[in-house]
Amino acid sequence: MTLKLIATDMDGTLLTDADKSFDRDHFDRLLTRMNSAGVKFVIASGNQLEKLRQYMTGFTHRGITYIAENGGYIADDVEGDILISGFSTAIVHEIMDVLDGFPSVGYIVSAHSGAYLLEDRAEPITQLIREHLDFMGAEFPRELDYKTFINRFYPGTQVIQSPSEVKDTVIKFALQTRRRDLDTVLKQLIEVLPRQVVPVASGFGSIDLVSRGVNKGSALKWFCDREGIDTSEMLAFGDNSNDLEMLTLAGEGVAVSNAIPAVRAAADTVIGSNEQGAVLHYIEQKLDEMGA
Repeated sequence: MTLKLIATDMDGTLLTDADKSFDRDHFDRLLTRMNSAGVKFVIASGNQLEKLRQYMTGFTHRGITYIAENGGYIADDVEGDILISGFSTAIVHEIMDVLDGFPSVGYIVSAHSGAYLLEDRAEPITQLIREHLDFMGAEFPRELDYKTFINRFYPGTQVIQSPSEVKDTVIKFALQTRRRDLDTVLKQLIEVLPRQVVPVASGFGSIDLVSRGVNKGSALKWFCDREGIDTSEMLAFGDNSNDLEMLTLAGEGVAVSNAIPAVRAAADTVIGSNEQGAVLHYIEQKLDEMGA
């Protein structure tokens, strides 16, 4: 295949599980090769834009495009905001009304300029994230207050008392439940959410609420059309159900070996795991094959 764009998910795909790292020296060399060959590099993630920029510290103005919030936000270091797909104010309030019926589920309102946490939902999401980190064997400061703790994962989070305080364009709701409850909560949400809203599992007990028709695949299709790239010229990597549209869109969809069964089944190729740095090794192989 002619290769003009490489897109990758972050959590569970490029990043290791416990310390959320990747081989930065290896990536640096590959990014230089991609830039020289005219191959665009896109990060497509459920994370906030600010969190993605933190992960990519040291690679500013190196030609990286960010598709954040599961396709709801496209930006780069040159143009800044490229595309924002937000909810209407009415839908935001409908979603919050629905979530009132799920008191054990923590959630963050992820918006254009930052994120918002209702104070009365702070305890559930903080506790659930701590439990997840314990499960993964990750090291984290246990004495942090919940505001500081949450900001490590959702930078710029403001604590609010009422949904009426959210004046920003809301792009996504980031929900956190226990891993064992994920499928049950997902089914319940599908039954009660407005039809314009789609719940998508993004791994480790996380569920993202996004606008119907907005996903990593739709964002990449829009971006490819804008750049004059055929989707057959795209290589994409993922591990979870929120990567399915992206992998099936790409000329070659690649699943890491730790991906869920549905993603491995949908992929054209299955490689090693995120813990083995398999994404970077496969990118290197593809660049070698094209002589880049």
